[in-house]
Amino acid sequence: MFSAQTAVGQTVENVDMAFKEARELAFDGQREEARKLAYAILERSPDYHGVRILIARTYAWDGSYDKARKELNYVLERHPDHKDALFAAIDNERWAGNEEAMLNYSKQAVKHHSVDKDVLLKRAESLNSAGKDKEALQVLNQLEQIDKSNVEAQQLRKSINISGQDYTLTTAYTYDTYEDVFDDIHKGYVQLSRRTNYGSVIGRINYQRRFSIDGLQAELDFYPSIAEGWYGYVSAGYSSSSLFPEFRSGAELFKSLPGAFEVSAGFRYLNFSSDVWIFTGTVSKYQGNWLFTVRPYITPNSVGVSRSLSFLARKYLAGPENYVTFRGGFGFYPEERRFQDVSGDVFFTESQFVGIDAYKELRYNLSAFLSLDLTRQELAFDPDNFINVITLNGGVVYKF
Repeated sequence: MFSAQTAVGQTVENVDMAFKEARELAFDGQREEARKLAYAILERSPDYHGVRILIARTYAWDGSYDKARKELNYVLERHPDHKDALFAAIDNERWAGNEEAMLNYSKQAVKHHSVDKDVLLKRAESLNSAGKDKEALQVLNQLEQIDKSNVEAQQLRKSINISGQDYTLTTAYTYDTYEDVFDDIHKGYVQLSRRTNYGSVIGRINYQRRFSIDGLQAELDFYPSIAEGWYGYVSAGYSSSSLFPEFRSGAELFKSLPGAFEVSAGFRYLNFSSDVWIFTGTVSKYQGNWLFTVRPYITPNSVGVSRSLSFLARKYLAGPENYVTFRGGFGFYPEERRFQDVSGDVFFTESQFVGIDAYKELRYNLSAFLSLDLTRQELAFDPDNFINVITLNGGVVYKF
């Protein structure tokens, strides 16, 4: 093993070996020891620029940006085109929050290495970091003329495209088929969501056809960001059709907890010919690539209190836009198209269901989803008698 004391006065060959050990110390987190050894090397070879750049990077990792800047200036004053020093300077200024200096160094790197793939990528990354996405995409165009299959460039382009997607347009269709008793139900919706600094805002138009009647409902949802670890849900909807509640609303508060847990509590309100209040909440747990959620529903009514429970297990496959969800539930399940008749009266009936759905990213701005539910539904006019309901749902999501 080399040390700061033994490195001084050694031959260039041994100093190279000492540099290798200094790098190992630095990458193992022993940055102070690495600097001592590196400075000892510089006493023997003051223009050993790789060693000085290593020192600068260890200072930058420790947040000592001025000290890092001093070492890098020594190299760049002698070799303005030194690629490794320029890269280290770009990183140092980015971590220090000096966007102008970061961009100047990345511009200097391109000036001296105009067709270097790594330099062009670094320039694009710097522009992206500074919020100059249009310029970053132009540099990526240059890079891809040199190397069309550059994976890092493709990933950065995708990241830039995704980060600029403040709007999401979703359309979906749902089909319920009942066992010999009721007409099928056709339902669809179109919704537009807007991401803001305060949270996501979602506008939605729902359509339903049942009993040879067509109905529309307008809804507005808001997911406010409240504080670190806290966010909310607020919803309101209106319809003049008997197929929907005349007015509906809801609110829920979510809190992240240690151990990858999340809990929530809230309510839903539905105004049919009578008022329906539903109290609900969740307990969720992230475990690896899985999300598990349990949600109870408690609904007071004229004859007591109805209860139901639903659960969800979601497996993320390749990022947040690709997953499979397994669902189930039992009790009084509060979904108004199941417990309302054409007159608008509300029925508190029992049901059990299981379901599966898949969500697939087709490209960076386009996804599709498909689901199947199987429900065992109690008949309102024939208590304790159940029929089977099959529900198919599918839709597409476009981000822009």
